[in-house]
Amino acid sequence: MMCLVISVAGCDDSRSSERVKAQLTQKMLGAQLGEERKVDEGVFMTMYRSQAIAPLRDGWQLARSTKGGFSIELPLAFNEFRIRAYAEDGVAIFNDSIGAKSPGLLSWMATCMTRADGKLDPKATTLVESIQPMGSPVRAWQRTIPGNGRMCIVIVEAQGTDPLPGDADIQRFLHSFKRTAAF
Repeated sequence: MMCLVISVAGCDDSRSSERVKAQLTQKMLGAQLGEERKVDEGVFMTMYRSQAIAPLRDGWQLARSTKGGFSIELPLAFNEFRIRAYAEDGVAIFNDSIGAKSPGLLSWMATCMTRADGKLDPKATTLVESIQPMGSPVRAWQRTIPGNGRMCIVIVEAQGTDPLPGDADIQRFLHSFKRTAAF
């Protein structure tokens, strides 16, 4: 999933993903919440919240994106960040993400991507909303939500020792995504 979130930084496989994640962490050390930092040539990151909570009555958290125009429910404290980069034509691309990860690396992530001019990649305009399992055996569930000049992905993924949660938690997470405003 990290590749999706930071695709603008050139990530293309899980080894690259971990390397890029470590580099991002190093470059963001000491940054204040809301401070944008350059993390690579033409790539900037802003951390809005770290280990945030917004409790619902049942222990889940309701996370509302600062600039992404969406909300999502997660079962853990969450982080929220934005990555800004530039397409080959010079237009700014924004990835707004909210995510959480258990100690056993069960990852919960919602990301919405858009261009400043509101145009999606022509390949993305043919996508339809869908929910699908990923891997064999299944190690993740992903919901793809295209529309209104943006592409959103909601994914729960077993990246380490923790197994996927039960179906009720998977479905709750995938279906709790709500658009709250225009980008």
